[in-house]
Amino acid sequence: MWAFGRYDLKLSELDFWNLTLVEFNALSERYKEAQKWLNHRVAMICSVIANTVRDRKKKSKPWTPDDFMPIKEQKQMTAEQMFAQVQTNNLMLGGEVLEI
Repeated sequence: MWAFGRYDLKLSELDFWNLTLVEFNALSERYKEAQKWLNHRVAMICSVIANTVRDRKKKSKPWTPDDFMPIKEQKQMTAEQMFAQVQTNNLMLGGEVLEI
């Protein structure tokens, strides 16, 4: 957390320690959105270049910026999925699954 705040968010030592968790989270979310936008701009350039050389005779589907984005949005897990994942991790680490 400290390294992210100091290096990526460019906060001073004093500014970092004076942040509340809510403020830190808001800055982190803003940083993620800015990175997503920067990646989208590069993906737009890639899609334009790729579309200039695609085979139009075969009527192949045009490339979109999303085809070049590094990370797709992940779906949120349901409570049941999270619990199943915790049970799996527990078993992998040698624990037992207790029936409640």
